[in-house]
Amino acid sequence: MNSEFSKPTVDTESSPHKEKMRRQDAKNSFLPRQIENPILEAVDLNLYYGDNHALTDCSVRFPANKVTALIGPSGCGKSTFLRCFNRMNDVIPGVRTQGRVIVEGRDINVPTLNLEQLRKQVGMVFQRSNPFPTSIFANITFGPKLHGSHTKAELEEICETALKQADLWREVKDRLHTSAMSLSGGQQQRLCIARTLANKPEIILMDEPASALDPISTSKIEDLILELKERYTIIIVTHNMQQAGRISDYTAFFLNGEIVEFNTTEQLFRKPDKELTENYITGRFG
Repeated sequence: MNSEFSKPTVDTESSPHKEKMRRQDAKNSFLPRQIENPILEAVDLNLYYGDNHALTDCSVRFPANKVTALIGPSGCGKSTFLRCFNRMNDVIPGVRTQGRVIVEGRDINVPTLNLEQLRKQVGMVFQRSNPFPTSIFANITFGPKLHGSHTKAELEEICETALKQADLWREVKDRLHTSAMSLSGGQQQRLCIARTLANKPEIILMDEPASALDPISTSKIEDLILELKERYTIIIVTHNMQQAGRISDYTAFFLNGEIVEFNTTEQLFRKPDKELTENYITGRFG
């Protein structure tokens, strides 16, 4: 045992040792034990924006081929946490990360990691659709061209497959070489999902992918997520409690940069373990 913890501590509620142990006990109390072989895992993850401690001691396991929703009020750390899994926070000046982020058994917080390969394996769909100002076909085939050489026939097959998976093929198959900017907002977001799928990821991160869409387009995105989880692991940030309840298998509740509770969505929404979680999902704050 570490000699630091074998020394007596001051008997006060403000003791750093007691505070650390309190957080460890709270963390252990909500980690579902049935997730024995997680595809993603965060272990004692801390992140700082300069002096701002944005994530504190976050530990959680994510099962494969499931949808996990990250919920919580604005500014609680959900999107920051999501970006840790493909190291998108690296592009922000002053960011510092401590702890481990494990993707399929490999710690990705090592300086020798190939970020291009990581972001191919762990794709991301952002809050607002961001198609390239090129053709639909060029959007879909951008990643495959970047990651390796393909014949014209192979690229056409990749494009068709990705658009079919994103439930967009029937709507655009006759105009693949027209501008992606001519698509509607909902179509553009499905195009961005198809562009991610064309890279053949194993994990898809989604940062409020339907927040800027109308109800019909939102419903299409939700139906698509439920279909995609048969082949991919999906982590989604959402402010919509009803959406989390409809599409996710697991839910993590964030507050002030900490994971307050993580459980199956059914358990967390019906009978949460934490009073803070109950207060949030019943609308008492947030």
